[in-house]
Amino acid sequence: MTLRIALMVSLLLPRLAGAQEPTLPLDSLRAAVAAHHPVARHAQELVRQADGAVLSATGAMFDPQLSVGWERKAFGDREYYNYLDAALKVPTPLGIDIKLGLEKTSGQYFAPDRRTPPSGLLSLGLSMPIGQGIVTDRRRAELGAARAKRDGAAAARDELLNALLLEATSAWAEWYRAERLLAVAREGVALAEMRRGGIVARVARGDLAAIDTIEVRLEVVRRAATLALAEADAIAARARVATYLWDADGRPQSLDDRVLPGDMVHAALPDSAWLARELPRALRDHPKVRKAEGDLGAAAAGRRQAVAELLPDLEGEVARLAERDGVVALSDFPSGAGNYKFGVRASTGLLLMKERGKAGEASAKGRIAELVLADLRRDIAAEAVAAAAAAQGAARAAGWQGEAVALARRLLDAEQRRFDAGESSLFLVNQRERGLLYETTKLADAEVKRIASTAKLATALGYPARLPEP
Repeated sequence: MTLRIALMVSLLLPRLAGAQEPTLPLDSLRAAVAAHHPVARHAQELVRQADGAVLSATGAMFDPQLSVGWERKAFGDREYYNYLDAALKVPTPLGIDIKLGLEKTSGQYFAPDRRTPPSGLLSLGLSMPIGQGIVTDRRRAELGAARAKRDGAAAARDELLNALLLEATSAWAEWYRAERLLAVAREGVALAEMRRGGIVARVARGDLAAIDTIEVRLEVVRRAATLALAEADAIAARARVATYLWDADGRPQSLDDRVLPGDMVHAALPDSAWLARELPRALRDHPKVRKAEGDLGAAAAGRRQAVAELLPDLEGEVARLAERDGVVALSDFPSGAGNYKFGVRASTGLLLMKERGKAGEASAKGRIAELVLADLRRDIAAEAVAAAAAAQGAARAAGWQGEAVALARRLLDAEQRRFDAGESSLFLVNQRERGLLYETTKLADAEVKRIASTAKLATALGYPARLPEP
């Protein structure tokens, strides 16, 4: 009987099911979550949204603008004027605009300055800022802010995905624990039922007192109650894991009752030297840091524009003029001193209250972004150190707890041999068996803490809830 009990107790070890049972390993769950979960897809849309903002700002910066204006006035049988004004404006990264224009006027009555040759008048020139736009302008500031926000959106995507994978990993670990405890509870009931049959037979032969049947029945009832709770916990844990399963079309997927989490694979934890090398990388490349740097870059672009607006708004425009019939290529524009037009436009506020307010607001936003980044880096470093300590502690605890299970099994085997020889009591055998079940339960808890703490360490360092291979 001792050998049979030892064989049954061996089933309490990490193996949950035979090869014929379908499993959902942690890596498979993580891959499915990263590919199809709505939060993961939402994270991707953040980047697409930021790409759209960059494209819009780039269009405002570089997109050529074609404008056409036409005016005509007639009264009775008399045409006063017929005026056409068309222009092609090409922006450049330096804030200087290249402008090609065509003016054509006909009729009997129009302003003298609108007179053009019969074929029309071409103009080719530049429009350039002289004051506030010479360093930066609104177009360049918006493009710089959009690019910074796109970098921040990519970091926000990684941050969302890392947090999602950490949640999924924790859910899978709790499912593993629930299935492990369910297996322990089932084996505990099976052992108690098996022992109950043996005790009843021995009482019938007169080898044991009748009171032992009550003792063994009490143990069966206790373990049956534990099994009922374990079954409920396993159902709840399975349902939680199922919430992370979606197909490619965005439809939620169910998790078959026959599917088990499979074996837990533990990667070797890195040492302190590896952590010391990883911390500077995390402080530079962590998604939270990159997101904060994106906010800082956008704030810096806004601050440069706000400071530039304190200068007077000065813009100069110069262009060569030529009759339309005489121009085939741009080089045909005459260089004569009289064939040009020139203009200057200037404006400025007298008190600059609006501009000074914007500059102060932008400077405050920049300082806030700098402070947030500095505080964030310190929090990341502290979180990584704490997570590494927790992961290493959980790994050591799991190792010690595995030894505790082995020792509890040896005590049970010895107590069972003593009971078979008539040197022990059923009460002590039950106590030893409870001890083994308890230590096995603690081993499942330790293994779950190990995988959860390792995932937290990876997330604290900016990885998607899984440490990279050394």
